[in-house]
Amino acid sequence: MEKYAIVTGVSSGIGECIAENFIKDNMHVFGIDENQSQNKEIDFFKCDIRDEEKIIDIIKKINKKTKRIDYLVNSAGIFCYKERNLIENLSKTEWQNVIDVNLTGTFLMTKYAIPLLKKSPNGNIINLSSEQVALPQIKSAPYAVTKAAIETFSKILALELMDSKIRVNTIALASVKTNFLKRYKKDDDVIKKMMEKTDKNMPFGIINPSDVYELVKYLIKEDTKITGQTILIDSGVILNVNKK
Repeated sequence: MEKYAIVTGVSSGIGECIAENFIKDNMHVFGIDENQSQNKEIDFFKCDIRDEEKIIDIIKKINKKTKRIDYLVNSAGIFCYKERNLIENLSKTEWQNVIDVNLTGTFLMTKYAIPLLKKSPNGNIINLSSEQVALPQIKSAPYAVTKAAIETFSKILALELMDSKIRVNTIALASVKTNFLKRYKKDDDVIKKMMEKTDKNMPFGIINPSDVYELVKYLIKEDTKITGQTILIDSGVILNVNKK
């Protein structure tokens, strides 16, 4: 039986990797992103996940095509919108923009996908979070707060959807080797040096998007009995900090 997945943030990074691997595993992937995906195998919808009406329309279109969704991966998110500041210097606009994308966007996508997930014999929701739920950093309050909220959101979802046999888990990540820095820095040499430094500072090296996919693949297996949990992939970063 063909499997159907919705993946947000499919135009780059982790979301793109997950979508591509789902397709390799013979799944039909509905991809959502505000930027156009270059992968022609993805059944793509251009959408800002803050746009409730657009999400409703997309779910209606998916429903006409499949009548069910097996997996929802909420990968779309931002670190900061335009500025990175201490809380006392942070603008309300910056605070609200990050919350709207990371938290409200995840809520909206999930809310409207649930009826289709309930029609699956193995419904799964995977929400992506950050190691900042355990190791928050200065000048990243909106990001860290949204990721902590997603962790709690996932636990409540897991409780609410348990009777429908839908499992919900969170994957919290330290630095992943993606092109997200392009949003904030344009100089390729600067980005390369930052990535090299990050890789060197992580005990087991920087995380690859494929590492994330392998955990997703395990969590959505029919015989995996894990729900309401946050699984951390941090390459030893948190333990290393505590060691010092």
